[in-house]
Amino acid sequence: MNLYICHTAYQVLIDLVRASRTAGAPHELVLSAKVPEAQALAQRLRATGVVTPILVREDAWPGIATGFLGQQRNRRGFEKRCGWHLQPDRYAEIFIHNDWSVLGRYLQDCRAAYTLCEDTFASTIGPDQSLVEAQRRQPDFAKKQRSGKGYLYWGDSRYCKKVESEDPARCILFGAEKLVGDSKAQLLQSLTESEKSMVRSVFITQPLPQNAAGATLLLPRSFVQDGLLTQAQQDAMFQAVAKKYTVGPLFIKTHPRDETDYAALFPGAVILQRTMPSEVLNFCLPFTFRRAVTVQSFVLRGFTAAEEKIHLTLDEARSLL
Repeated sequence: MNLYICHTAYQVLIDLVRASRTAGAPHELVLSAKVPEAQALAQRLRATGVVTPILVREDAWPGIATGFLGQQRNRRGFEKRCGWHLQPDRYAEIFIHNDWSVLGRYLQDCRAAYTLCEDTFASTIGPDQSLVEAQRRQPDFAKKQRSGKGYLYWGDSRYCKKVESEDPARCILFGAEKLVGDSKAQLLQSLTESEKSMVRSVFITQPLPQNAAGATLLLPRSFVQDGLLTQAQQDAMFQAVAKKYTVGPLFIKTHPRDETDYAALFPGAVILQRTMPSEVLNFCLPFTFRRAVTVQSFVLRGFTAAEEKIHLTLDEARSLL
């Protein structure tokens, strides 16, 4: 039996499919309660028989205990407050997509060996790896890596034994001995009809349009939550983006954590289910969008349901105002 730890719907999609193809089901899948509508998602996951979901409230653990026996105190505090106790020996393998998290630190507190999966599609080969580079410049980096005392993220912890990459040949972060090739693009392209049906049963809870060829899909995200824009600035920016790039009917599929009321912002647009991973649209629609547009997001990396993909930087989008 494997353990999969997920913080987003996209990660759940990937691990659900992988678990369905791995002997030992039902595997266990830890679902961070930060995932929107996590309780309902957990019920649908359980119904597949592929995974046993475990909801964990990471936000119940307030921070990091330091000083004497810090790791032991963190581990026990997490278990008491969050209500989950890891037993590493129960699992053949442990997979996590985001070790820069409360659950990632808990794995390190438990000294559990794990595989780091890509947080988003092809994230290990993205152009900006400044967080990893900055971590490695810290004066205590080598000491932490040798001793395992103190947290390291993004695959640098001594407890991270393998790092998955969409294309190891293009990943310069780690040596070949640590990298594992695991193409999520190929995984999603290889879905069987029964696997597609399973995915639909988990992620699609409202009817999808059946005929909208020539339409534009806008895939916004919340810059308000990131502290980069006010709500009014963000609304105006996406209205400007839609005005410039929309051809045909407008569809909107936002990020699951974006709580903007796009139905009010774009009267007449078709608002797709917020909590559904956009990758599900690759195989669940009987048509292809004419154009897909996003702003400063990786969402289009693995998106194949559009003839044209337009990726704007935040500065480019703001210049349209």
